[in-house]
Amino acid sequence: MLHLSALLQLLPGMQTLAPLHQQAGQQPDNLCGPYWVSLWLRSHQYHITPEQVAQQAGTVLPTGQPQTAWVPPGATPRCDYSLPLPTTPDVTTGGTSAQGLVRAVRQLTSGSYDLVPLQSHWTGDRLLSLLQLCVDHPEWNTAPLCNVSTAYLWGSNLSPAAAIAHLSGSTISPPPADWAVGHFLTLAGWVQGSAAMLMWVCDTYPQFGWQGYTMQPPSAIAAALNREAGASGGVLLFVHHQHRQAVAQAAAQLGCEVEVWDNGSPIPADWEG
Repeated sequence: MLHLSALLQLLPGMQTLAPLHQQAGQQPDNLCGPYWVSLWLRSHQYHITPEQVAQQAGTVLPTGQPQTAWVPPGATPRCDYSLPLPTTPDVTTGGTSAQGLVRAVRQLTSGSYDLVPLQSHWTGDRLLSLLQLCVDHPEWNTAPLCNVSTAYLWGSNLSPAAAIAHLSGSTISPPPADWAVGHFLTLAGWVQGSAAMLMWVCDTYPQFGWQGYTMQPPSAIAAALNREAGASGGVLLFVHHQHRQAVAQAAAQLGCEVEVWDNGSPIPADWEG
């Protein structure tokens, strides 16, 4: 008989973010980054929609393909945008840049809050250290927002039996990735088993896993951030401006640089870094 002892650790920022995430439901198509930023802003009493964030971030919606091309298998397209947004027929020039999200937070909060961009050669251990850093600093009230390539992730239909087996040290054959796109998702915490650990991932599609929560090995998330070719990825931490310097100093000790990346989406013309 298989026996499992496990510890679940959720990040401080999820206490306020989780109910808002459940209430918001599925993201509007192609607005995953603005979706998360709007939730973080709402968790701090800013009543901001994803579309308002997208406008400030310089988001450009891709067109020219069926609506189902923009959502994972099993999801229904959601194009009920509350505000008009610019479009492009070239899928390679659409989306939301990390620079645009950083700029949007600065402008929408008049500088009271920041998205601190972190780059590194990501490893599972470094990601776990970053999660622990968030736990050790509850005053930051945050959780990592990751700009990833979903092609490197485990599929969201990982069975409980397979998760238990992995946490207990058994070798499993994980389900393949649900889709392969550039995407923003949030790391909510982790589960430490007797022999291995899995990170809790909060996604923008409720049909993934358990109402949008899935489990991923740290190595898969690291690979999804690093990517082997093409557009870059990285991590954003939403914090009050007074904590920005402390975040930067602590992240540097983990081997991270406070620097934004190019994910291939349009960068606002007035971006100043």
